[in-house]
Amino acid sequence: MAFIKKESKTKHIPVEFQDLVTPEDVINLAKKKGIETSPLNVGELAEALGINTRYEPMPDDKSGTLYKDSSSGKWTMCVNSLHHPHRQRFTIAHEIGHRIRHAGAQDEFVDEAFFRNGNSNEMEAEANFFAAELLIPEAEFSGLIKKGVTKVEELCRHFQVSSMAVRVRAKVLGYKGHNL
Repeated sequence: MAFIKKESKTKHIPVEFQDLVTPEDVINLAKKKGIETSPLNVGELAEALGINTRYEPMPDDKSGTLYKDSSSGKWTMCVNSLHHPHRQRFTIAHEIGHRIRHAGAQDEFVDEAFFRNGNSNEMEAEANFFAAELLIPEAEFSGLIKKGVTKVEELCRHFQVSSMAVRVRAKVLGYKGHNL
């Protein structure tokens, strides 16, 4: 008798990142390494995680790439130098998410515009969510709202992210309205 089994959705977390399960774990690592966390210095974090970061012009719909050099085994992230710095921060956080959560499954990630199209797979959605949590931690976001920081523009400045990132994060956290 044959049984049909559903394929398990295993996480492909590289061995060296087994202790970095959540974005909060990554933020705690950043704190231990003396990296600024409010707002998070994603460049220093990428470096601390062993990721070389390069900025280069790319087509507008391409945000970045992350790949493992087959000969050296080192990871390199390329970020679209033509994008706004806030967009670049999200791209870096997104690629960090891939490195931590998915690099055990594949050696290359090419990321098109994250929020602009509906063409996304599970890994991309998870990397987006990871990036949003990393850049806009729930406790800090809620704390700012409680203190009266409710304008999207103010939150963008504080977290150094785009208004789209703030709006999506606010929606995920259950906040409503143009100004939160």
